[in-house]
Amino acid sequence: MATMKDVAHKAGVSVATVSRVINNTAYVEPGTRERVERAMREFNYHRNSAALALAKRCGNMLGLLTGNLADPFFSRLARGVEEIARKEGVKLMVCSGGHQAELEKSSLDFLINQGCEAIVAHTSRMSDIDILRYAAHMPALVIINRYLPAIANRCIWLDNVSASQAATHYLLQNGHRKIACITADLPIDDRRLRLAGYHSAMTNAGITVPGDWIISVPFNEEGGELAAEKLLNSGINFTAAVTFNDVMAAGMMRYLHQRKINLPKQLSIVGFDDVVPARYLYPSLTTVHYPIEKMARRAANLALQLNAQEKLTPQMNMFSAELVIRDSVFQYK
Repeated sequence: MATMKDVAHKAGVSVATVSRVINNTAYVEPGTRERVERAMREFNYHRNSAALALAKRCGNMLGLLTGNLADPFFSRLARGVEEIARKEGVKLMVCSGGHQAELEKSSLDFLINQGCEAIVAHTSRMSDIDILRYAAHMPALVIINRYLPAIANRCIWLDNVSASQAATHYLLQNGHRKIACITADLPIDDRRLRLAGYHSAMTNAGITVPGDWIISVPFNEEGGELAAEKLLNSGINFTAAVTFNDVMAAGMMRYLHQRKINLPKQLSIVGFDDVVPARYLYPSLTTVHYPIEKMARRAANLALQLNAQEKLTPQMNMFSAELVIRDSVFQYK
C-alpha cells in the first residue's frame, strides 16, 4: 500500500505539501495540487478517513454531498436535510459533486476533513467499490437515491421501476401507443430502472419498443431541447413522451413551442420529480412526484442516529412515487 512519502516522491514535492493538499489546511498552487492528486490517483492512495474523522471529531456537524444545486431537485434534497439539521441543532456543511466521479470523491473527502462524521451523500458517478470503501470507514455515512445491497440499511432509495411504469401506463390509458422515452445519458441506476419500468408498461400493453424510441440526452434543460429536436427529426409520429426529469421536460416544451407544436394535442409529455416550476409550465406538467424532501429527512435522521450509535427501529428505506395529473396529457383517439 502506497504511503504519503511515495506520493510526495512521485509528485516531486515534500510530504508536508501532500498533507496540505489532503487536508486543505493551506493554499497550494493549482499546478502543484494537480501533480499531487494525479500521483494519488496513480497509487490509488486514500487518506485514512476513520483516523482523520477521529482526529477532528465533531459530533455536531452534518455533511451533505449533493448534485448540482442549480437543479431544483437537489435544492429540495438540501432543504430536507437542512430541516433536520436545524431541528437537531447541528451545523450543516454542503458540497456539490457535479455528477463527476472525482469531484464527488474530493467533495466527500472535504466533508470528512472538516470533521463531518454524519454524512448524507448523493452520488451519481462514484463506483460502488468507492462508495463501499468510504462506508467501511464512515459508519454514519448514508447514501440517498441509490441502493447498494451490502449497505442496504444505510441506503434511502426510490422504487424507480414502479414510478416509471405508472407514468407510461397513464399515457397508455389515454390512448397513446407511440411513446418516446427521453432518458439521461448517464450510467446510473435511475436510468436503468426507469427504462425497465417504461419497457415493462409497454410490453404489458403488447407494444414492442424499437431502439429509436429511446432518446438519451444530458439531463438538463438543454438536453430536453436536444431531445425535442431529435424527436421531431426522427420521422416517427410520436404522440407522447415520458421524460427522465422535469427540467428536461421544460426544455422540450420550450423547443416545441418555438416550433409551433400544439401541446398537448400534438405531443403529450409526462415529467419526473415534480419540482415547483412544473406546475407553472404551459401546459402545467403532469409528472411523477419524487418524495425527495421526505427521503432527505429520513437520510439525515438516520445519519445522526448512526453517529450517536442509537438503537435503530427497523424501517423500510424504499420510497414510492405518486403520479400528479395536470394538463400536459391529451386523451388521444
